[in-house]
Amino acid sequence: MKYIFIIIFLFSLIFNIQKANTEDSISASVVNLSEMNAQIKVTDLVCNVILHDDLMDAKSSLPISLCKDEEGFGQVELFIKIGCTKNKTITKKKVTDGKKIPFLPTK
Repeated sequence: MKYIFIIIFLFSLIFNIQKANTEDSISASVVNLSEMNAQIKVTDLVCNVILHDDLMDAKSSLPISLCKDEEGFGQVELFIKIGCTKNKTITKKKVTDGKKIPFLPTK
């Protein structure tokens, strides 16, 4: 009988840990509105982690998961490479769950 209670306790503990981990992140997406592919680096500024550093297809969406800050928001930086010398950095603060972060490399 003791073992049943111990097993139930362990399962509930594992479930609560997994639930807490999912509540600590924000699901968002980066959207390339351009007709061209773009070389982009996406960085989570709260956890200081590079989420994507590669070519992104034209008219596509990239799902990302961001860490929350003390206020419950995410922060993301987009570094877009435009040719050899023209680059663009976009910083989005106060990102909420489900937010779409659009960009146009040429503007």
